[in-house]
Amino acid sequence: MTKNELIAAIADETGKSKTDVSAVLASLGTIVAKTLKSGDDITLGGVGKLSAAKREAREARNPSTGATIKVPAKTVVKFKVTKDLADAVA
Repeated sequence: MTKNELIAAIADETGKSKTDVSAVLASLGTIVAKTLKSGDDITLGGVGKLSAAKREAREARNPSTGATIKVPAKTVVKFKVTKDLADAVA
């Protein structure tokens, strides 16, 4: 599903305009980024939980050359789906 298809589906489901839905989705992305950056988690009811996790620096191998490279530490976003959604999809 593309972003435009998602916007159209939400607009049809809620009766809101596509412009309003698009603005909400744009705000959602900004708010989620700010919240995760501050160290808090985001719970989306019926969908899942977004959280930020620190990944330690490590050494890895380039699969084509076999050379060892250093991968720097970074923060990654993790998503854990709710049981209800997992059961609905299964």
